[in-house]
Amino acid sequence: MSRAYRGISEPQANAEALARRDTPYTVASEISFQVKWDMHRREPEDLREAVFMARKAYSDEVPDKLHENALADDGTPRMTAKAQGYIFGGHTSSDGKAGEVEMVSYFHTPFRATLERMQHGVEAQRKRAAIVSHITIGSQPPGEAAMVEGVPSWAAKVVAEDALRTFLRGMSDMKVHARRSQEAAQAVG
Repeated sequence: MSRAYRGISEPQANAEALARRDTPYTVASEISFQVKWDMHRREPEDLREAVFMARKAYSDEVPDKLHENALADDGTPRMTAKAQGYIFGGHTSSDGKAGEVEMVSYFHTPFRATLERMQHGVEAQRKRAAIVSHITIGSQPPGEAAMVEGVPSWAAKVVAEDALRTFLRGMSDMKVHARRSQEAAQAVG
């Protein structure tokens, strides 16, 4: 009595495993790199996804743990460094060394840094930042958030989606000091 064929044989599976031994993670690594850096996969497909992505970015910055097990000098639980930075730190604080201006550093809170930058931009950026703030921090529906900023009801959702897309495109955790890099380029050249 013969067994029914159920795939490759054991010797064939061993041979394929030995052939893959030279590059154990190459295929998986290439796939993950393509997925992560594909700009079209990072863009939200619609307003609902844009709202989800912006709210997720906002909530991801909140520290998981606010207090350590030890007590502070005043007898209250000591706050973690991340919680202190989140509550008392500046919106544009980065991991750069204190007192030094590095050419590239990374924001601790990229959501708040992007919102801060937009709030101090031209009027269109300030309006978009206000809409994003209403949607994420205020938990308002997107159409309602746009109408609060003076957008007519018939265009509110379109404007809200544009504001969220603009915000998400501009959000980055990298802080680049362009002036410092220009000075370095002039010194070399």
